[in-house]
Amino acid sequence: MRHAHIHVTGIVQGVGMRPFVYREAMAHGICGWVLNAGDGVHIEAHALSESLDEFVDALSEHAPAASRVEHVEVVDLAPGNWDAANEQGFRIVASQDQTAHTTLVSPDIATCNDCLRELFDPTDRRYHYPFINCTNCGPRFTIIRSLPYDRAATSMDCFPMCPRCAAEYADPLDRRFHAQPDACFDCGPHITWREAVNGDACGNSSATPAVGTTREASDAIIERCVELLASGGIVAIKGLGGFHLSCDAANEQAVAELRRRKRRSNKPLAVMVRSLADAGRLCHIDDAERDLLAGSIRPIVLLRRRAVCGNDGDSSDALVLAPSVARDLPELGVMLPYTPLQHLLLAAAASHGMHALVMTSGNLSEEPIETDDDLAWEHLVAAGIADALLGNDRAILSRYDDSVVRVVDGAVMPVRRARGYAPQPLPLPALDGAPSFVLACGPQQKATIALTREGPNSLLRCDLCEAGACDCRLTVGDAAVVNGHGLGDEDSKACAFELAGEELKQKSVHEHAARERDGIDALVHADIAGDARRGARDGDMEVE
Repeated sequence: MRHAHIHVTGIVQGVGMRPFVYREAMAHGICGWVLNAGDGVHIEAHALSESLDEFVDALSEHAPAASRVEHVEVVDLAPGNWDAANEQGFRIVASQDQTAHTTLVSPDIATCNDCLRELFDPTDRRYHYPFINCTNCGPRFTIIRSLPYDRAATSMDCFPMCPRCAAEYADPLDRRFHAQPDACFDCGPHITWREAVNGDACGNSSATPAVGTTREASDAIIERCVELLASGGIVAIKGLGGFHLSCDAANEQAVAELRRRKRRSNKPLAVMVRSLADAGRLCHIDDAERDLLAGSIRPIVLLRRRAVCGNDGDSSDALVLAPSVARDLPELGVMLPYTPLQHLLLAAAASHGMHALVMTSGNLSEEPIETDDDLAWEHLVAAGIADALLGNDRAILSRYDDSVVRVVDGAVMPVRRARGYAPQPLPLPALDGAPSFVLACGPQQKATIALTREGPNSLLRCDLCEAGACDCRLTVGDAAVVNGHGLGDEDSKACAFELAGEELKQKSVHEHAARERDGIDALVHADIAGDARRGARDGDMEVE
Protein backbone atom coordinates (compact mmCIF):
# COMPACT_ATOMS: atom_id res chain seq x y z
CA MET A 1 0.00 0.00 0.00
CA ARG A 2 1.27 3.45 -0.94
CA HIS A 3 0.27 6.75 0.68
CA ALA A 4 0.88 10.05 -1.12
CA HIS A 5 0.00 13.72 -1.25
CA ILE A 6 -0.59 15.04 -4.80
CA HIS A 7 -0.56 18.72 -5.76
CA VAL A 8 -1.99 19.64 -9.19
CA THR A 9 -1.39 23.13 -10.59
CA GLY A 10 -2.48 24.98 -13.73
CA ILE A 11 -6.04 25.82 -14.79
CA VAL A 12 -7.60 23.34 -12.38
CA GLN A 13 -10.45 25.29 -10.76
CA GLY A 14 -13.79 25.97 -12.40
CA VAL A 15 -13.22 23.21 -14.96
CA GLY A 16 -14.69 20.16 -13.18
CA MET A 17 -11.32 18.99 -11.85
CA ARG A 18 -12.55 17.78 -8.46
CA PRO A 19 -15.41 15.71 -9.93
CA PHE A 20 -12.95 14.34 -12.48
CA VAL A 21 -10.48 13.41 -9.71
CA TYR A 22 -13.32 11.75 -7.79
CA ARG A 23 -14.34 9.61 -10.78
CA GLU A 24 -10.74 8.64 -11.54
CA ALA A 25 -10.22 7.72 -7.88
CA MET A 26 -13.27 5.46 -8.01
CA ALA A 27 -12.03 3.86 -11.25
CA HIS A 28 -8.56 3.15 -9.85
CA GLY A 29 -9.53 2.08 -6.35
CA ILE A 30 -8.04 5.14 -4.66
CA CYS A 31 -9.02 6.11 -1.12
CA GLY A 32 -8.55 9.58 0.35
CA TRP A 33 -9.79 13.05 -0.54
CA VAL A 34 -9.50 16.01 -2.93
CA LEU A 35 -9.89 19.73 -2.23
CA ASN A 36 -9.42 23.13 -3.82
CA ALA A 37 -6.90 25.55 -2.35
CA GLY A 38 -5.50 28.90 -3.38
CA ASP A 39 -2.52 27.23 -5.03
CA GLY A 40 -4.35 24.51 -6.97
CA VAL A 41 -5.90 21.12 -6.23
CA HIS A 42 -4.64 18.91 -3.42
CA ILE A 43 -5.22 15.16 -3.18
CA GLU A 44 -4.42 12.62 -0.48
CA ALA A 45 -4.31 9.17 -2.05
CA HIS A 46 -4.04 5.69 -0.53
CA ALA A 47 -3.82 2.69 -2.88
CA LEU A 48 -1.64 -0.06 -4.24
CA SER A 49 1.48 1.40 -5.84
CA GLU A 50 0.52 0.39 -9.39
CA SER A 51 -2.99 1.80 -9.03
CA LEU A 52 -1.70 5.07 -7.64
CA ASP A 53 0.78 5.44 -10.53
CA GLU A 54 -2.03 4.89 -13.05
CA PHE A 55 -4.19 7.41 -11.19
CA VAL A 56 -1.43 10.03 -11.28
CA ASP A 57 -0.93 9.49 -15.03
CA ALA A 58 -4.68 9.90 -15.61
CA LEU A 59 -4.66 13.30 -13.88
CA SER A 60 -2.70 14.71 -16.83
CA GLU A 61 -3.71 12.42 -19.66
CA HIS A 62 -7.49 12.49 -19.16
CA ALA A 63 -8.03 15.86 -17.47
CA PRO A 64 -11.19 17.83 -18.36
CA ALA A 65 -11.04 19.54 -21.75
CA ALA A 66 -11.26 23.02 -20.25
CA SER A 67 -8.42 22.39 -17.82
CA ARG A 68 -4.71 22.87 -18.35
CA VAL A 69 -2.58 20.76 -16.03
CA GLU A 70 0.86 22.33 -15.76
CA HIS A 71 2.41 20.23 -13.02
CA VAL A 72 1.58 17.20 -10.88
CA GLU A 73 3.73 16.84 -7.78
CA VAL A 74 3.63 13.54 -5.87
CA VAL A 75 5.11 13.31 -2.38
CA ASP A 76 5.00 10.07 -0.41
CA LEU A 77 3.66 10.55 3.09
CA ALA A 78 5.80 9.58 6.04
CA PRO A 79 4.36 6.86 8.28
CA GLY A 80 1.75 8.28 10.61
CA ASN A 81 1.25 11.48 8.57
CA TRP A 82 -2.29 10.62 7.59
CA ASP A 83 -5.59 9.82 9.20
CA ALA A 84 -6.39 6.13 8.96
CA ALA A 85 -10.02 7.08 8.31
CA ASN A 86 -8.93 8.44 4.92
CA GLU A 87 -8.03 4.92 3.83
CA GLN A 88 -11.74 4.17 3.50
CA GLY A 89 -13.53 5.61 0.46
CA PHE A 90 -12.86 8.82 -1.44
CA ARG A 91 -14.49 12.21 -0.91
CA ILE A 92 -14.44 15.85 -1.93
CA VAL A 93 -13.72 17.92 1.16
CA ALA A 94 -14.25 21.59 1.93
CA SER A 95 -11.90 24.01 0.21
CA GLN A 96 -9.02 25.57 2.14
CA ASP A 97 -7.81 29.15 1.92
CA GLN A 98 -4.55 28.68 3.78
CA THR A 99 -2.20 28.67 0.80
CA ALA A 100 -0.91 31.39 -1.52
CA HIS A 101 -3.36 32.40 -4.27
CA THR A 102 -1.25 31.25 -7.23
CA THR A 103 -3.56 28.90 -9.11
CA LEU A 104 -4.82 29.78 -12.57
CA VAL A 105 -8.51 30.49 -13.04
CA SER A 106 -10.51 29.19 -15.96
CA PRO A 107 -11.78 31.65 -18.55
CA ASP A 108 -15.51 31.65 -19.24
CA ILE A 109 -16.59 28.68 -21.38
CA ALA A 110 -19.21 28.70 -24.14
CA THR A 111 -22.40 26.68 -23.65
CA CYS A 112 -21.64 22.99 -24.23
CA ASN A 113 -23.65 20.72 -26.54
CA ASP A 114 -25.26 18.83 -23.65
CA CYS A 115 -26.60 22.02 -22.10
CA LEU A 116 -27.66 23.27 -25.52
CA ARG A 117 -29.74 20.13 -26.07
CA GLU A 118 -31.42 20.60 -22.69
CA LEU A 119 -31.99 24.30 -23.40
CA PHE A 120 -34.20 23.44 -26.39
CA ASP A 121 -35.76 20.25 -24.99
CA PRO A 122 -39.38 20.99 -23.93
CA THR A 123 -39.30 18.02 -21.54
CA ASP A 124 -36.24 19.27 -19.63
CA ARG A 125 -36.75 21.29 -16.45
CA ARG A 126 -34.23 23.86 -17.70
CA TYR A 127 -36.00 24.31 -21.03
CA HIS A 128 -35.32 27.90 -22.17
CA TYR A 129 -33.50 28.73 -18.92
CA PRO A 130 -31.11 31.56 -19.93
CA PHE A 131 -28.42 30.55 -17.39
CA ILE A 132 -28.15 26.79 -17.95
CA ASN A 133 -24.62 25.45 -17.33
CA CYS A 134 -22.67 22.46 -16.03
CA THR A 135 -19.12 21.52 -15.03
CA ASN A 136 -18.14 21.70 -18.71
CA CYS A 137 -19.38 25.19 -19.54
CA GLY A 138 -20.67 28.51 -18.30
CA PRO A 139 -19.33 31.58 -16.51
CA ARG A 140 -16.05 31.27 -14.64
CA PHE A 141 -13.63 34.18 -14.35
CA THR A 142 -16.24 36.91 -14.78
CA ILE A 143 -18.11 35.74 -11.66
CA ILE A 144 -15.17 34.82 -9.38
CA ARG A 145 -14.52 37.04 -6.38
CA SER A 146 -11.67 35.09 -4.76
CA LEU A 147 -9.96 31.72 -4.57
CA PRO A 148 -10.44 28.85 -3.91
CA TYR A 149 -13.18 28.61 -6.56
CA ASP A 150 -16.40 27.77 -4.74
CA ARG A 151 -19.93 29.11 -5.10
CA ALA A 152 -19.53 31.24 -1.97
CA ALA A 153 -16.61 33.01 -3.64
CA THR A 154 -18.59 33.95 -6.76
CA SER A 155 -21.49 36.22 -7.64
CA MET A 156 -23.68 33.09 -7.41
CA ASP A 157 -23.38 33.23 -3.62
CA CYS A 158 -26.72 35.04 -3.34
CA PHE A 159 -28.58 32.22 -5.12
CA PRO A 160 -29.02 29.24 -2.73
CA MET A 161 -29.61 26.05 -4.69
CA CYS A 162 -33.05 24.46 -4.65
CA PRO A 163 -33.27 20.79 -3.53
CA ARG A 164 -33.16 19.46 -7.11
CA CYS A 165 -30.08 21.50 -8.06
CA ALA A 166 -28.43 20.63 -4.74
CA ALA A 167 -29.02 16.93 -5.43
CA GLU A 168 -27.33 17.24 -8.84
CA TYR A 169 -24.47 19.16 -7.27
CA ALA A 170 -23.90 16.35 -4.74
CA ASP A 171 -24.23 13.42 -7.18
CA PRO A 172 -20.83 12.15 -8.43
CA LEU A 173 -22.51 10.65 -11.49
CA ASP A 174 -24.25 13.86 -12.51
CA ARG A 175 -22.83 16.27 -15.10
CA ARG A 176 -23.43 19.10 -12.60
CA PHE A 177 -21.50 17.46 -9.76
CA HIS A 178 -19.82 20.42 -8.03
CA ALA A 179 -20.79 22.83 -10.85
CA GLN A 180 -20.56 26.10 -8.91
CA PRO A 181 -22.93 28.21 -11.11
CA ASP A 182 -25.56 25.42 -11.21
CA ALA A 183 -29.08 26.87 -11.11
CA CYS A 184 -32.57 26.72 -12.58
CA PHE A 185 -35.69 28.89 -12.81
CA ASP A 186 -36.57 28.02 -9.18
CA CYS A 187 -33.31 29.11 -7.55
CA GLY A 188 -31.02 30.92 -9.95
CA PRO A 189 -30.58 34.25 -11.73
CA HIS A 190 -33.28 35.62 -14.01
CA ILE A 191 -33.27 37.98 -16.96
CA THR A 192 -34.84 41.42 -16.60
CA TRP A 193 -36.37 43.90 -19.06
CA ARG A 194 -36.58 47.69 -18.92
CA GLU A 195 -37.78 49.73 -21.84
CA ALA A 196 -37.84 53.44 -22.56
CA VAL A 197 -41.43 54.65 -22.96
CA ASN A 198 -41.99 56.39 -26.31
CA GLY A 199 -38.24 56.76 -26.60
CA ASP A 200 -37.97 58.48 -23.22
CA ALA A 201 -36.26 56.70 -20.31
CA CYS A 202 -36.86 59.75 -18.10
CA GLY A 203 -33.39 59.27 -16.64
CA ASN A 204 -34.96 56.89 -14.14
CA SER A 205 -32.38 54.29 -13.14
CA SER A 206 -34.81 52.77 -10.64
CA ALA A 207 -37.48 51.95 -13.24
CA THR A 208 -39.09 48.68 -12.17
CA PRO A 209 -37.99 45.92 -14.55
CA ALA A 210 -39.97 42.93 -15.71
CA VAL A 211 -38.32 39.78 -14.32
CA GLY A 212 -38.26 36.37 -16.00
CA THR A 213 -38.83 34.29 -12.88
CA THR A 214 -40.72 31.62 -14.85
CA ARG A 215 -40.17 30.15 -18.29
CA GLU A 216 -43.26 31.93 -19.56
CA ALA A 217 -42.12 35.31 -18.23
CA SER A 218 -38.58 34.75 -19.50
CA ASP A 219 -39.80 33.76 -22.96
CA ALA A 220 -42.02 36.85 -23.06
CA ILE A 221 -39.02 39.10 -22.34
CA ILE A 222 -36.98 37.47 -25.10
CA GLU A 223 -39.90 37.78 -27.53
CA ARG A 224 -40.35 41.46 -26.70
CA CYS A 225 -36.62 42.05 -27.16
CA VAL A 226 -36.67 40.42 -30.58
CA GLU A 227 -39.80 42.35 -31.58
CA LEU A 228 -38.04 45.60 -30.75
CA LEU A 229 -34.94 44.58 -32.70
CA ALA A 230 -37.07 43.55 -35.69
CA SER A 231 -38.75 46.96 -35.68
CA GLY A 232 -35.39 48.73 -35.92
CA GLY A 233 -34.74 49.23 -32.21
CA ILE A 234 -31.44 49.11 -30.32
CA VAL A 235 -31.17 46.99 -27.16
CA ALA A 236 -28.47 46.83 -24.49
CA ILE A 237 -28.02 43.12 -23.71
CA LYS A 238 -26.03 41.84 -20.74
CA GLY A 239 -23.46 39.17 -21.57
CA LEU A 240 -20.71 37.42 -19.61
CA GLY A 241 -18.20 40.25 -19.30
CA GLY A 242 -20.41 43.26 -19.98
CA PHE A 243 -23.22 44.63 -22.10
CA HIS A 244 -23.59 44.52 -25.87
CA LEU A 245 -25.48 47.00 -27.98
CA SER A 246 -27.54 45.07 -30.50
CA CYS A 247 -29.65 45.76 -33.57
CA ASP A 248 -30.76 43.98 -36.75
CA ALA A 249 -27.60 43.71 -38.84
CA ALA A 250 -29.62 43.80 -42.07
CA ASN A 251 -31.42 47.05 -41.21
CA GLU A 252 -29.35 49.95 -42.57
CA GLN A 253 -31.41 52.55 -40.71
CA ALA A 254 -30.94 50.74 -37.40
CA VAL A 255 -27.19 50.23 -37.90
CA ALA A 256 -26.67 53.85 -38.95
CA GLU A 257 -28.64 55.04 -35.93
CA LEU A 258 -26.57 52.83 -33.63
CA ARG A 259 -23.40 54.36 -35.07
CA ARG A 260 -24.78 57.88 -34.56
CA ARG A 261 -25.84 57.26 -30.96
CA LYS A 262 -22.67 55.37 -30.01
CA ARG A 263 -20.50 57.95 -31.82
CA ARG A 264 -18.80 55.18 -33.75
CA SER A 265 -18.58 56.55 -37.27
CA ASN A 266 -16.26 54.22 -39.14
CA LYS A 267 -14.99 51.27 -37.11
CA PRO A 268 -16.51 47.98 -38.35
CA LEU A 269 -19.09 46.29 -36.15
CA ALA A 270 -19.16 42.62 -35.17
CA VAL A 271 -22.16 40.45 -35.94
CA MET A 272 -23.52 37.35 -34.24
CA VAL A 273 -25.21 34.57 -36.22
CA ARG A 274 -26.98 31.48 -34.98
CA SER A 275 -24.99 28.76 -36.74
CA LEU A 276 -21.97 27.87 -38.83
CA ALA A 277 -24.32 27.60 -41.79
CA ASP A 278 -25.35 31.24 -41.40
CA ALA A 279 -21.72 32.25 -40.92
CA GLY A 280 -20.94 30.46 -44.18
CA ARG A 281 -23.63 32.50 -45.93
CA LEU A 282 -21.76 35.64 -44.91
CA CYS A 283 -18.12 34.65 -45.28
CA HIS A 284 -15.63 32.10 -46.57
CA ILE A 285 -14.64 29.79 -43.68
CA ASP A 286 -11.75 27.34 -43.53
CA ASP A 287 -11.37 24.49 -41.04
CA ALA A 288 -9.34 26.50 -38.50
CA GLU A 289 -11.86 29.35 -38.59
CA ARG A 290 -14.73 26.88 -38.25
CA ASP A 291 -13.16 25.39 -35.13
CA LEU A 292 -12.77 28.86 -33.61
CA LEU A 293 -16.35 29.86 -34.35
CA ALA A 294 -17.87 26.69 -32.88
CA GLY A 295 -15.35 25.94 -30.12
CA SER A 296 -15.44 26.59 -26.40
CA ILE A 297 -13.92 30.11 -26.63
CA ARG A 298 -16.03 31.59 -29.45
CA PRO A 299 -14.18 34.82 -30.15
CA ILE A 300 -15.04 37.25 -32.90
CA VAL A 301 -13.30 35.78 -35.95
CA LEU A 302 -12.27 38.05 -38.84
CA LEU A 303 -13.43 36.32 -42.02
CA ARG A 304 -13.31 37.01 -45.76
CA ARG A 305 -16.69 38.28 -46.87
CA ARG A 306 -18.71 36.69 -49.65
CA ALA A 307 -20.11 38.63 -52.55
CA VAL A 308 -23.89 38.54 -52.58
CA CYS A 309 -24.15 37.42 -56.21
CA GLY A 310 -20.58 37.31 -57.38
CA ASN A 311 -18.92 35.36 -60.16
CA ASP A 312 -16.33 33.73 -57.94
CA GLY A 313 -18.40 30.76 -56.87
CA ASP A 314 -20.26 32.60 -54.11
CA SER A 315 -23.82 31.50 -53.51
CA SER A 316 -26.89 33.57 -54.25
CA ASP A 317 -27.97 32.35 -50.78
CA ALA A 318 -25.48 34.77 -49.18
CA LEU A 319 -26.90 36.84 -46.33
CA VAL A 320 -27.19 40.54 -47.01
CA LEU A 321 -26.05 42.92 -44.27
CA ALA A 322 -26.57 46.65 -43.93
CA PRO A 323 -23.73 48.50 -45.71
CA SER A 324 -22.89 50.40 -42.52
CA VAL A 325 -21.90 47.23 -40.64
CA ALA A 326 -18.43 47.06 -42.19
CA ARG A 327 -18.56 49.50 -45.11
CA ASP A 328 -16.58 48.14 -48.07
CA LEU A 329 -14.03 46.22 -46.01
CA PRO A 330 -13.15 42.75 -47.32
CA GLU A 331 -13.36 41.22 -43.83
CA LEU A 332 -16.21 40.83 -41.36
CA GLY A 333 -16.06 40.10 -37.64
CA VAL A 334 -18.37 37.14 -36.93
CA MET A 335 -19.14 35.18 -33.79
CA LEU A 336 -21.60 32.49 -32.74
CA PRO A 337 -23.67 32.52 -29.52
CA TYR A 338 -21.69 31.56 -26.42
CA THR A 339 -24.31 32.01 -23.67
CA PRO A 340 -27.71 30.31 -23.31
CA LEU A 341 -29.46 33.69 -23.55
CA GLN A 342 -27.72 34.42 -26.86
CA HIS A 343 -28.80 31.03 -28.22
CA LEU A 344 -32.39 31.82 -27.24
CA LEU A 345 -32.23 35.31 -28.74
CA LEU A 346 -30.81 34.12 -32.07
CA ALA A 347 -33.39 31.35 -32.29
CA ALA A 348 -36.20 33.84 -31.64
CA ALA A 349 -34.64 36.31 -34.07
CA ALA A 350 -34.65 33.68 -36.82
CA SER A 351 -38.40 33.25 -36.36
CA HIS A 352 -38.71 36.98 -37.14
CA GLY A 353 -36.55 36.69 -40.26
CA MET A 354 -33.37 38.08 -38.67
CA HIS A 355 -30.31 35.92 -39.24
CA ALA A 356 -27.59 38.27 -37.99
CA LEU A 357 -27.49 40.74 -35.10
CA VAL A 358 -24.95 43.47 -34.54
CA MET A 359 -23.25 42.78 -31.20
CA THR A 360 -20.94 45.67 -30.36
CA SER A 361 -19.59 46.64 -26.94
CA GLY A 362 -22.15 48.29 -24.69
CA ASN A 363 -20.58 51.66 -24.12
CA LEU A 364 -20.31 55.14 -25.51
CA SER A 365 -17.27 55.42 -27.76
CA GLU A 366 -14.03 55.51 -25.70
CA GLU A 367 -15.81 54.64 -22.44
CA PRO A 368 -15.47 51.30 -20.58
CA ILE A 369 -17.97 48.58 -21.42
CA GLU A 370 -20.91 48.65 -18.98
CA THR A 371 -21.27 45.78 -16.49
CA ASP A 372 -23.80 46.99 -13.90
CA ASP A 373 -27.51 46.97 -14.77
CA ASP A 374 -28.44 50.26 -13.12
CA LEU A 375 -25.43 52.07 -14.55
CA ALA A 376 -26.11 50.54 -17.96
CA TRP A 377 -29.65 51.90 -17.79
CA GLU A 378 -28.32 55.32 -16.88
CA HIS A 379 -25.44 55.41 -19.39
CA LEU A 380 -27.03 53.53 -22.29
CA VAL A 381 -30.82 53.84 -22.14
CA ALA A 382 -31.42 57.07 -20.21
CA ALA A 383 -28.59 58.62 -22.23
CA GLY A 384 -30.43 57.77 -25.43
CA ILE A 385 -28.06 55.17 -26.89
CA ALA A 386 -30.35 52.14 -26.45
CA ASP A 387 -34.13 51.85 -26.47
CA ALA A 388 -34.28 49.07 -23.87
CA LEU A 389 -32.15 47.00 -21.54
CA LEU A 390 -32.10 43.19 -21.30
CA GLY A 391 -30.24 42.58 -18.04
CA ASN A 392 -30.13 40.05 -15.23
CA ASP A 393 -29.51 39.83 -11.50
CA ARG A 394 -26.19 37.95 -11.64
CA ALA A 395 -23.36 40.40 -11.02
CA ILE A 396 -20.37 40.64 -13.37
CA LEU A 397 -17.23 40.85 -11.22
CA SER A 398 -14.65 41.22 -14.00
CA ARG A 399 -15.19 43.38 -17.10
CA TYR A 400 -14.37 41.60 -20.37
CA ASP A 401 -14.95 42.52 -23.98
CA ASP A 402 -15.15 39.85 -26.69
CA SER A 403 -11.86 38.52 -27.99
CA VAL A 404 -10.99 39.14 -31.65
CA VAL A 405 -8.80 36.80 -33.70
CA ARG A 406 -7.89 36.05 -37.31
CA VAL A 407 -6.30 32.99 -38.86
CA VAL A 408 -3.09 33.56 -40.86
CA ASP A 409 -1.51 30.56 -42.60
CA GLY A 410 -3.32 28.24 -40.23
CA ALA A 411 -2.14 30.05 -37.08
CA VAL A 412 -4.51 31.90 -34.74
CA MET A 413 -3.44 35.54 -34.42
CA PRO A 414 -4.99 37.50 -31.55
CA VAL A 415 -6.17 41.02 -32.30
CA ARG A 416 -7.88 41.52 -28.94
CA ARG A 417 -7.18 39.04 -26.15
CA ALA A 418 -10.04 39.10 -23.67
CA ARG A 419 -13.09 36.89 -22.96
CA GLY A 420 -12.39 33.19 -23.42
CA TYR A 421 -8.59 33.60 -23.50
CA ALA A 422 -7.81 35.76 -20.47
CA PRO A 423 -6.78 35.17 -17.77
CA GLN A 424 -4.75 32.31 -19.27
CA PRO A 425 -1.14 33.51 -18.93
CA LEU A 426 1.54 33.73 -21.57
CA PRO A 427 4.95 32.19 -20.81
CA LEU A 428 7.84 34.63 -20.61
CA PRO A 429 11.59 34.05 -20.74
CA ALA A 430 13.46 34.59 -17.50
CA LEU A 431 15.25 37.94 -17.28
CA ASP A 432 18.16 38.29 -14.85
CA GLY A 433 17.49 40.94 -12.25
CA ALA A 434 13.95 41.67 -13.45
CA PRO A 435 11.23 42.02 -10.78
CA SER A 436 9.06 38.91 -10.57
CA PHE A 437 5.79 40.83 -10.25
CA VAL A 438 5.27 43.79 -12.59
CA LEU A 439 2.12 45.75 -13.38
CA ALA A 440 2.12 47.18 -16.93
CA CYS A 441 -0.57 49.54 -18.20
CA GLY A 442 -0.71 49.68 -21.96
CA PRO A 443 -2.15 52.34 -24.26
CA GLN A 444 -4.97 54.29 -22.67
CA GLN A 445 -6.92 54.03 -25.90
CA LYS A 446 -7.14 50.23 -25.59
CA ALA A 447 -6.85 49.78 -21.81
CA THR A 448 -4.41 46.89 -22.09
CA ILE A 449 -3.31 45.66 -18.68
CA ALA A 450 -0.70 43.01 -17.90
CA LEU A 451 0.74 41.44 -14.76
CA THR A 452 3.79 39.24 -14.54
CA ARG A 453 4.38 36.81 -11.71
CA GLU A 454 6.19 33.59 -10.95
CA GLY A 455 4.45 30.36 -11.82
CA PRO A 456 5.34 26.76 -11.01
CA ASN A 457 9.05 25.92 -10.99
CA SER A 458 9.84 29.68 -10.81
CA LEU A 459 8.86 30.16 -14.46
CA LEU A 460 7.69 33.67 -15.28
CA ARG A 461 4.24 34.13 -16.76
CA CYS A 462 2.27 37.11 -17.99
CA ASP A 463 -1.46 37.62 -17.45
CA LEU A 464 -2.52 39.86 -20.33
CA CYS A 465 -5.93 41.29 -21.15
CA GLU A 466 -7.41 44.10 -23.19
CA ALA A 467 -10.36 45.55 -21.28
CA GLY A 468 -11.51 47.43 -24.38
CA ALA A 469 -11.35 50.98 -25.66
CA CYS A 470 -11.22 53.59 -22.96
CA ASP A 471 -10.31 57.25 -23.05
CA CYS A 472 -11.68 58.04 -19.59
CA ARG A 473 -10.03 57.76 -16.18
CA LEU A 474 -8.94 54.21 -15.40
CA THR A 475 -7.58 53.36 -11.98
CA VAL A 476 -4.95 50.72 -11.60
CA GLY A 477 -7.62 48.78 -9.73
CA ASP A 478 -8.95 47.85 -13.16
CA ALA A 479 -6.07 45.38 -13.31
CA ALA A 480 -8.70 43.12 -11.74
CA VAL A 481 -9.63 42.13 -15.29
CA VAL A 482 -6.30 40.35 -15.43
CA ASN A 483 -5.65 38.88 -12.01
CA GLY A 484 -9.14 38.99 -10.55
CA HIS A 485 -10.42 40.14 -7.20
CA GLY A 486 -8.31 38.59 -4.47
CA LEU A 487 -6.93 36.01 -6.91
CA GLY A 488 -3.30 36.98 -6.41
CA ASP A 489 -1.53 37.60 -3.12
CA GLU A 490 1.52 39.46 -4.38
CA ASP A 491 1.87 43.22 -4.67
CA SER A 492 3.51 44.64 -7.78
CA LYS A 493 7.22 45.39 -7.43
CA ALA A 494 7.40 47.62 -10.49
CA CYS A 495 5.00 49.60 -12.67
CA ALA A 496 5.36 50.44 -16.36
CA PHE A 497 3.38 52.66 -18.69
CA GLU A 498 3.70 54.44 -22.01
CA LEU A 499 4.81 58.05 -22.09
CA ALA A 500 3.09 59.42 -25.17
CA GLY A 501 -0.34 60.96 -24.63
CA GLU A 502 -1.28 58.86 -21.61
CA GLU A 503 -1.83 61.49 -18.92
CA LEU A 504 -4.73 59.72 -17.22
CA LYS A 505 -3.05 56.32 -17.23
CA GLN A 506 0.20 57.84 -15.97
CA LYS A 507 -1.65 59.55 -13.13
CA SER A 508 -3.30 56.28 -12.14
CA VAL A 509 0.03 54.44 -12.12
CA HIS A 510 1.70 57.18 -10.10
CA GLU A 511 -1.14 57.07 -7.56
CA HIS A 512 -0.79 53.29 -7.30
CA ALA A 513 2.97 53.63 -6.84
CA ALA A 514 2.45 56.26 -4.13
CA ARG A 515 0.08 53.98 -2.22
CA GLU A 516 2.38 50.98 -2.57
CA ARG A 517 5.69 52.83 -2.36
CA ASP A 518 7.23 50.47 0.18
CA GLY A 519 6.75 47.54 -2.18
CA ILE A 520 7.56 49.26 -5.47
CA ASP A 521 11.17 48.81 -6.59
CA ALA A 522 10.82 50.71 -9.85
CA LEU A 523 8.48 52.98 -11.74
CA VAL A 524 9.33 52.46 -15.38
CA HIS A 525 8.57 54.97 -18.12
CA ALA A 526 8.35 53.14 -21.41
CA ASP A 527 7.75 54.00 -25.02
CA ILE A 528 6.70 50.61 -26.30
CA ALA A 529 5.67 49.82 -29.85
CA GLY A 530 3.96 46.51 -29.05
CA ASP A 531 3.00 44.22 -26.21
CA ALA A 532 3.65 40.64 -25.15
CA ARG A 533 1.35 39.22 -27.80
CA ARG A 534 3.29 40.50 -30.73
CA GLY A 535 5.72 37.69 -31.24
CA ALA A 536 3.89 37.62 -34.54
CA ARG A 537 2.47 40.57 -36.45
CA ASP A 538 -1.13 41.61 -35.74
CA GLY A 539 -3.45 42.66 -38.52
CA ASP A 540 -4.54 46.21 -39.25
CA MET A 541 -8.25 45.69 -38.66
CA GLU A 542 -10.17 45.35 -35.46
CA VAL A 543 -13.87 45.22 -34.81
CA GLU A 544 -15.94 46.24 -31.84
